[in-house]
Amino acid sequence: PTQSFGGSPPPPFPPRLSTYSIKTAAEKLGRRDWSELTQGNKIVLPQRVLSQLQGRSLPYTQFQICNPECKQQRLYTGPLDFCAADGECYLPAWMMRQLKLKEGGTLSVATAQFPSGVFARFQPHSSDFLDVSNHYYLLLKTLDHFACLTAGSTIRVTDGSRTHLLDVLEVRGKPGQSDASRGRAIDLTMVELEVDIRPPKDQQPKKPAARPQPEAADAADGAGDAAGDGDAAPAADEAAASGQEE
Repeated sequence: PTQSFGGSPPPPFPPRLSTYSIKTAAEKLGRRDWSELTQGNKIVLPQRVLSQLQGRSLPYTQFQICNPECKQQRLYTGPLDFCAADGECYLPAWMMRQLKLKEGGTLSVATAQFPSGVFARFQPHSSDFLDVSNHYYLLLKTLDHFACLTAGSTIRVTDGSRTHLLDVLEVRGKPGQSDASRGRAIDLTMVELEVDIRPPKDQQPKKPAARPQPEAADAADGAGDAAGDGDAAPAADEAAASGQEE
């Protein structure tokens, strides 16, 4: 029987599809217009999916996907096209890795509903991303190819020579719009998105310098006062050594 996940109603199409990377599908079908650089996070679904959704007057622009063997990680997405072979689905390779899917692996697909985005917060994995002179513009241009964003996921941004990974820390949708994702996803279609970039993961805050403990210093002074003149110098040496170790 057809089942759903994430609280969505069962879709009117087979909920599990065999998954292949967009690169593999493009080579197989001779689609030179398909590229992971311009595909964003969009997926290619079979024509039958579109026909059955349209036949029931159901929306077909927002979907949620997950690996049925690893349901903890769920991604929200939208369609690039509806021309995949029946029973198949094509994803960017980096999305397959996040879902722990291999070529030919099974993908669970269901329709979704989430609001238009107004805000997103990101954290680069490396400070190399901030070294790109136009990194903010580069991020926005990359998002132009995305159907949506999923909080808790990782996206990739390419500057032509290097690929940068950014975690999606937070997303906010337009108030008042339906959101079955419970704040986890936003639609990026025709939106003006406010973006915040947090310090990279590899920029660890500096630890404050260690300060001498007053109790230890007082104890060392007391030991020196209680000892005779011949023991005063060794006690002072021990206190100094203790201060260096701290």
